Amino acid sequence: MNNQRFTLDFNRSGSVQVVSFSGFLTTGLAQVLTPAVEKSLDEGVINYLFDFTGVTMLESPAVAVLLTVTEKIVDEHAGELAFCGMNEMAAKVLEMVGVFLYAGRFDSRVEALQELND
Repeated sequence: MNNQRFTLDFNRSGSVQVVSFSGFLTTGLAQVLTPAVEKSLDEGVINYLFDFTGVTMLESPAVAVLLTVTEKIVDEHAGELAFCGMNEMAAKVLEMVGVFLYAGRFDSRVEALQELND
């Protein structure tokens, strides 16, 4: 799914819905990410990997969306969520808002998928 500033790519790896983010995450993320996650939650998918390898910038509106989606997956649906491929700035911001109280953080996609598929 494309936006002027960012792209999200949705793929499955076993029982995990992988969302690959790229570009400048800003306003508009809610309109793309939230409905896609809600649809897959309705289909019974509860394990997610958010791959930030291609993310160049993370603005506060996107941070709020990520926190909301994280809570929806983990709290409302008893799912699991992991993040991988994060640059130092994105990791610090998401840590400050408490995302990693709910979600795991991994260096690589392979490592994250091994954990989520167990």
